[in-house]
Amino acid sequence: MKDYLKNILEIAIHAPSGENCQPWRFKIEEDKVFIYNNPKSDESLYNFKQRGSLIAHGMLLENIAIASSVHGYQINIALFPHGDHLQNLVAVVEFQKTVVEHQSLYDSILKRVTNRKRYQRTALALEQRDSILRVGSGTGWGKIYLTEEHRHINTLARVGSMNERLVFENSSLHNFLFSHITWTKAEDNNKRVGFYIKTLEMPMPAKVFRVFQSWSLVKALNRVGFSKTIWKQNAKTYSSSSAMGIIGFRGNSSKDFVLAGRLFQRLWLTTTKEGLSLQPLTGVLFFMQRILEGDYDHFSSHHVELIKSSYDHVVKIFGLSEDVAVPIMFRIGYGGHPSARASRFSLNELLIQDHSL
Repeated sequence: MKDYLKNILEIAIHAPSGENCQPWRFKIEEDKVFIYNNPKSDESLYNFKQRGSLIAHGMLLENIAIASSVHGYQINIALFPHGDHLQNLVAVVEFQKTVVEHQSLYDSILKRVTNRKRYQRTALALEQRDSILRVGSGTGWGKIYLTEEHRHINTLARVGSMNERLVFENSSLHNFLFSHITWTKAEDNNKRVGFYIKTLEMPMPAKVFRVFQSWSLVKALNRVGFSKTIWKQNAKTYSSSSAMGIIGFRGNSSKDFVLAGRLFQRLWLTTTKEGLSLQPLTGVLFFMQRILEGDYDHFSSHHVELIKSSYDHVVKIFGLSEDVAVPIMFRIGYGGHPSARASRFSLNELLIQDHSL
């Protein structure tokens, strides 16, 4: 691998991904990088048709674009060159030497982090709001919708925390969560995927939370309202935000989700540059992707109605038409620094030797 590619990719792989699954794999040929999606990286209910992973690939590609300019290379990105139906090969990126360009978001790539703490409910400065809403203008990748009204933030906070209620009412989601938590830094450094417990910013000690990995215990506690209590507590945390927003776009192809990922990463890097914290709240929206396409198999009829009702709140608050896809919601505010960061794979561990993935 050429040194410049190594330098660019080592920065780019700091992109976020669902459950820190890091679904990207790289095949390098001269000045060309083939980016593959590893579908086994995330087989959760969240990742319907690999759309969560495709958004993550878009975030990776945005990092590559920014880092390439700083290192003096222009790139050409060919998305799904073998067709949308063969989505394991997400992109082929060709690099060509050019002049070095300053990128104001470059330093934010390594600073960007998910912050799940309570934020200060302080209003955004006008310059911050304008900077956020200008992100992606003219790209055609999607649209950023933002609300700072407290009543809307409170409603969207309950939509976001509906995910946690479902986690403690649906055995598949419950088992997925607890199978992806690492309980010590040593374990996290070893696995380098999933949630390091300290990044979840739990209000209770890890030892206490760990007892809830027993599904039989959770079922018993739900008889006295445990899952609803979790829902309300997390909604309070999410409502402590300066603003909440979504990314929406017209389209339903794999390419559309990749481009929405590029927009989301540009937004996240911008908020980081502005000294703001951000947390994605995508769970219920990803579940709605399943339901909109008739996949009801994994949820009870009651849960389907909860998901639909939650999604309806999003549609109403932002005045969306039926043809707008909304897989991404987020909260923004002044949250300071998170308690910890999750570990990641090294670039060498993400390289593949052939095109057989």
